[in-house]
Amino acid sequence: QTEAGVTLIVVLVFLSISFYNVLELTLIIFTTFKQFRGLYFWSFLVATWGIALWSLGFVLKDTGVSTQYLLFMPFIEIGWTCMVTGQSMVLYSRLHIVLRSRKKLRMALYMIIFDAIICHVPIIVVAFGTNSPNPGPFIVPYSVYEKVQVSIFFVQELILSGLYISETVKMMRVQNGTNLGDNGGPRKLMKHLVLVNIIIVLLDITILGLEYAGYFQLQTAYKGLVYSVKLKLEFSILNRLVEMVSG
Repeated sequence: QTEAGVTLIVVLVFLSISFYNVLELTLIIFTTFKQFRGLYFWSFLVATWGIALWSLGFVLKDTGVSTQYLLFMPFIEIGWTCMVTGQSMVLYSRLHIVLRSRKKLRMALYMIIFDAIICHVPIIVVAFGTNSPNPGPFIVPYSVYEKVQVSIFFVQELILSGLYISETVKMMRVQNGTNLGDNGGPRKLMKHLVLVNIIIVLLDITILGLEYAGYFQLQTAYKGLVYSVKLKLEFSILNRLVEMVSG
């Protein structure tokens, strides 16, 4: 009971920080974007409020406020879909700034859509089943496919971040060979962008580690926190990109 109590406290701390980050991100979104439209804006907004729905669902479930799975599960699953695929769409939407190949951009979008279908749909079905009055038939499929979908989404974000890093490095080399001279400003900007993308990948690795270590309750709460931190890092990238393009 003591261990369960400590775990619940840690979970609630993670969820509380996630809620705070959602409020902060919402304020930043509506004060940073001059026009409330476009793929980047809507991806950001959907991903941000997906974290809030996800966290609310687990607050209801983990604290025992509601034992009705039909109440907390919609929050969890809708929030999860918006949070995870929304984050991928944020990554995709800024790829246009550094990636000029229409073919690669289309392939990246097709990958996101395909992964969303094969991951979200099966997990939503078995997750509802696992939390239903008759969870028996769903427990093993859920435990297996949960690891599968976490791995797939990790690889997806790794590919998107890898594309971004490689194209940014290419752009850096071009600028080094043309108009940089002694001015290291653009180079510093690009190094910053690459570093932030590496940090995002490392955060994804921690989620993967908790999942495979079997700390499901901690992983679910920590995931919302990580995704909110990643979105904050995205604003760092956005500001640097604007600097780079303006320069």
